[in-house]
Amino acid sequence: MVGKLSIEEAVEALKDEDVATRKVAVESLAGVTDDSIIEPLIEATKDENAQVRFKAAEILGNMGDLAVDKLIEEFAKAEGKDKRFLAFALKETEDPKVIPYFVESTDDEDFGVRKVAVRALGELQAEDELDTIAKCLDDEDWGVKLAAIQALGDLGTDDAIALIKKARKSEDDKDFKKSCNKAIKKAEKRKKAKASGKAIVKVIPMSTIKEMENANLQKAIKEYERYVESKQAKDAPYKRLCVLYRKMNDYDNEVRVLETACEVFADNEKKLAYFEKRLAKLK
Repeated sequence: MVGKLSIEEAVEALKDEDVATRKVAVESLAGVTDDSIIEPLIEATKDENAQVRFKAAEILGNMGDLAVDKLIEEFAKAEGKDKRFLAFALKETEDPKVIPYFVESTDDEDFGVRKVAVRALGELQAEDELDTIAKCLDDEDWGVKLAAIQALGDLGTDDAIALIKKARKSEDDKDFKKSCNKAIKKAEKRKKAKASGKAIVKVIPMSTIKEMENANLQKAIKEYERYVESKQAKDAPYKRLCVLYRKMNDYDNEVRVLETACEVFADNEKKLAYFEKRLAKLK
């Protein structure tokens, strides 16, 4: 089986015995925002093939608000390894409402779930859950302990930095100490950014996002939006988003991006003119 499948074909092919067929099926659903694919993809997070499981979880995570409630429902009743990829999908939604479920999951029996849970608390900036993250520094699993260090680095607060330094002092392992040093540098950088009022957003190279458009348009838009959220002084992400939203007939989002661009490039006459002209045509 080759080529991109229709939604109906892909959903059916997810149940095929041939793993190559299931891989094509899940790839065909990348970027789809139809809620009819949510339950089939949730089932695919339990597939025997790791690539299928991961891709299904990634797609669900990128669906954000559309999938988050169903993901929470399934996550709450899942057990063992079946929870791991649901946890990853929940983390990728970046929805604050998932924080309580990750707090509870730091005590999960499965180390993989605990690892994703504590990492998510850092990425979601759950500063009120500092004690929960700190508890994971004493986890029996080494990967969970490292995830807790990374999560503290994500928070970038004085208390988080103090906890990293304490953990570094109590361990003799050189690799662990290196991870602590790296986390402290990230935390200090984030602390400084917060103090200056800058948004804490991790962006990936434009070239990578451009390549992503054909394989997973929804993910590409999400990554372009990170540039807009942090008001990066690069005009390419704004231009690309406007083109994509125009193709999707998404007027409101195109206007929002244009208005943000006009604000960001207010002191750059040449760049500002482009966005003002495009905005004027829409209003």
